[in-house]
Amino acid sequence: MEKVQILFAEDDTLTRLEVKEKMEEKGWEVIEAEDGIKAFERYEDYKPSLVILDVDMPGRTGLEVLQLIRTRDQDTPVIIYSSLTSEKDLLAGLRCGAKVYLVKNYSVAILIAQAESLLSDKQEAETISLAKNVTYNLISSVLIVGEQAIKLTMLENKIFTLLCKNPNKLIKRELLLKAGWDSDEARFELQLNKVIRRLRFVLSPVASIEIVTDKGNGYWFMC
Repeated sequence: MEKVQILFAEDDTLTRLEVKEKMEEKGWEVIEAEDGIKAFERYEDYKPSLVILDVDMPGRTGLEVLQLIRTRDQDTPVIIYSSLTSEKDLLAGLRCGAKVYLVKNYSVAILIAQAESLLSDKQEAETISLAKNVTYNLISSVLIVGEQAIKLTMLENKIFTLLCKNPNKLIKRELLLKAGWDSDEARFELQLNKVIRRLRFVLSPVASIEIVTDKGNGYWFMC
C-alpha cells in the first residue's frame, strides 16, 4: 500500500508540529507549509492524499488555496482547520469545496478522526470493480487480478483510469494522449501503443475484459 501523504498548511509553528507528530504516529507522511503560497506549490508538487488548510495565513488564505486546488482537482478531500468560528466562515469554506470545516478548539484527536474517515471514504470510492475478482484502485494504482497484485506506472495509471471510467465506450486516441502526455501530438502515439500492449498483457488472464482497437479512432474498454 502506498504511504498516505497529507499536506498540512498552518502558519503557527507549534500547532503545525503538534498535528504533524500525531499524524506521523498513524504512519502518515506530513508535508508542511507555513503559508498559502507554499501550500499550493506543495500541493502541485506532491498531489497529496488529503489536504488540511488553515484559513488565516500569509501569502494566500486557506480559502484561496482551496479555490486554486478545485480548479484542478475536484476529488482530493480538503479539511479546513481554522480558529474562525462564525457561520459565515464555515459556509464559505464548504462552498469553496472543503469536505469538512473543523474549528481549532476541538482536540487534535477529532482532526485525526476526520482525516481517517475521509481517507477511508476516498479509498473505497476510488476502487473500481471490473469483473469477478478483478479490481483497480485509482489511488494506489494497483490492479488486482485474482490473487495477483499488479502495480501500474504513473503513465499506465493515467491511461487505464480513463479506460476504466468509460467502460464499453469508444475512447478517442486524442483523449488518451491528452490524459497521458497532456498533448494530442502524433509523436506520442508509439508510447500510447506501448502502454496499451502492457495493459492488454496484465489483463490477459481475464477473459471478460478486452481492450479493442478501433483503427484510426481509439480504443474500446470492454468489460
